[in-house]
Amino acid sequence: IEGVYPTHIKRGNKCYLYDEHDKIYIDYICSLGAVLFGHNNTFLNQAMFHQMYYGTVYSLGSMLEVETAERFQSIFPFIKRLRFLKTGSEACSASIKIARAFNGKNIVLSEGYHGWHDEFVSLTPPAYGVAKHNDPSILPLNETTLTTINLKTVSAIIVEPVITDMSQARFDYLNKLREICDKNKIILIFDETITGYRFPSLCVASYCNVIPDLIVLGKAIGGGLPLSLVGGDKKVMEADYFVSSTFAGDCLSLATAKEASHLIKSTYDINALWNYGKAFKDQFNEICKGFISIEGYNTRGVFKADRMIMALYFQEMCKAGVLFCSTWFYNKHLHEELENVLNITKSVINKIRLGEVKLEGKLPVVPFAQIIREVKL
Repeated sequence: IEGVYPTHIKRGNKCYLYDEHDKIYIDYICSLGAVLFGHNNTFLNQAMFHQMYYGTVYSLGSMLEVETAERFQSIFPFIKRLRFLKTGSEACSASIKIARAFNGKNIVLSEGYHGWHDEFVSLTPPAYGVAKHNDPSILPLNETTLTTINLKTVSAIIVEPVITDMSQARFDYLNKLREICDKNKIILIFDETITGYRFPSLCVASYCNVIPDLIVLGKAIGGGLPLSLVGGDKKVMEADYFVSSTFAGDCLSLATAKEASHLIKSTYDINALWNYGKAFKDQFNEICKGFISIEGYNTRGVFKADRMIMALYFQEMCKAGVLFCSTWFYNKHLHEELENVLNITKSVINKIRLGEVKLEGKLPVVPFAQIIREVKL
């Protein structure tokens, strides 16, 4: 809410952020999912500081790349080859380029949000700044395209395997996509930029036992530093293609990611975090019934409400020291503030119910990522 939310952050610690005036906020944005272990995590900081004494970017590939890749393979055994990049957008664009290089086909079917690069943005009109093509090579994945297009011409299908729906029907749908891809020699790509490390079994693919040909991971895997990867089937990943990034082998990010992978297999407990998030989501939905609700899974959800109600809620929570946006994420430190946040929520909802709150800034616009996930093409 313009005029109410802080514009800049000075520092962060655990689940807290401090703005330019040193006001403290409980952070439910979690850097859009990139912060899983809390801000300013001691173990991740130590890994990064240690690496600084050995350099940051080398002129050739580093041993650290190999060691970190092996860590990821131990967590996600179906990744036989991988390539590091810096952002989820880069990795998603790389994944469809790799698929096209492997099978020589052109058309990609896409469902969900896969970053800001041109092909994915072109799916949501008016797609400002994107060149218009009469013969698009990327199309929305829906029942119409699945039944009208010649699937033998499709190179890849890329989906967010779980956005908010983790029902059995959704997992059955993913199985159906796997069958369609196998039958028509299509590369199935799971974009788990968000769900990686935040889902039981640490990814949707492992949880529902639907193994994609390629997987994209990002956000939380870097331990708060910029890192993403695309990986999967050996033959597909070893196709001839051009994907390049000067800083893909940045050793600070790799060192932090390596330490994060250690935490994932030692002190981090996805099942405990999952239960903490469920407690928050269930109690929130009970308190706010009839006004605002949370959809999604236990470590990441989306707020659903009338836009004005949602704006009023965000505004008053911010004034009380709690930062939300249209999507929330959970990390283990937030559970320490569960009772406090729910009590503030009760007070805010009661004020909204009694009409005691007025919007003090502009009504927020809907984020592009949310539009492209919800738009019906």
